[in-house]
Amino acid sequence: MFPSVTKPNAPPAPFALITRARRELGLPVAAIGGITLANAAQVLAAGADLLAVVSDLFGADDPAARAAAYRALF
Repeated sequence: MFPSVTKPNAPPAPFALITRARRELGLPVAAIGGITLANAAQVLAAGADLLAVVSDLFGADDPAARAAAYRALF
């Protein structure tokens, strides 16, 4: 979705790709790549069912609190 330190060579994906995947595949859609609390709501609003978060979760001072903040978005 966004530039990511875990996959620096992966191209960002437009939000429209999530919307299209939901419409055409009829399956849950996971978003991955540079997801943070600052942009997660946008990704969910585009139609993502799941968020794959690495750096923002494990780089947080309190990963449990950060995970709870993500959980609250659902």
